[in-house]
Amino acid sequence: MALRSALLAAALFAGLSGPAAWATTTLTPAAAQRAAETLLKALSQRNSQVIYEQLAPELRQATTADKVNLRLQNQEKILGSKVLEVVSGIDDSTVDAELTTPSGVRKITLVFDEQGRLLAWEWERANTPIRRIATSFVRSLSRGEVVSARSLLSLELQEQISAQELANRWQNLEKRTGSFVRIRGSLLASEGGDQQLVLVTTQFNRLTDNLFVILDSAGHIIGIDFPTTPPR
Repeated sequence: MALRSALLAAALFAGLSGPAAWATTTLTPAAAQRAAETLLKALSQRNSQVIYEQLAPELRQATTADKVNLRLQNQEKILGSKVLEVVSGIDDSTVDAELTTPSGVRKITLVFDEQGRLLAWEWERANTPIRRIATSFVRSLSRGEVVSARSLLSLELQEQISAQELANRWQNLEKRTGSFVRIRGSLLASEGGDQQLVLVTTQFNRLTDNLFVILDSAGHIIGIDFPTTPPR
């Protein structure tokens, strides 16, 4: 089930109103809030099974409960959580929430389908260095952690690229380059503004290549450029 454009969500958050027909999802705001609260509680308890079962089918196919658990073990402890706003769309619901951690408050946006299953999410990343975000993205792909990698994309790009499509792009890259070996480093080519560019220098067993990762001013990935044409 396709996500709505991030622009539509932004307009709704800004208080713009439209015809009542826009909000037709069968998931009520109360049900969306319950789904979000269940997920946030599972995050705070590091309950990987609950989180895995709440993923939309397409995301479950791209990961496992064990991979979710591994990600949770590296997560900062969550001391508390609160739902801030629920916005109903045509066929999905967007929930803004905040998490309290030892280092401060972090905001997260969750998108649920009509059954209350998680379609996508987006962390606030304004204070995270963009080179770290770009290398984390490549590292997650190299480990087969496609769902974690996809969560670093903007909501609009998550709408365009499914977890399986992202996995396919990485597999096509390795057909050209050989298997992943290591990340050699990263280069900040452009910083500031609406488009920031990081080149992640990645060593494979046949060659070393620069993978281009484009991020917006908030630190969300809005473009990726991997060479995918196999050598002749």
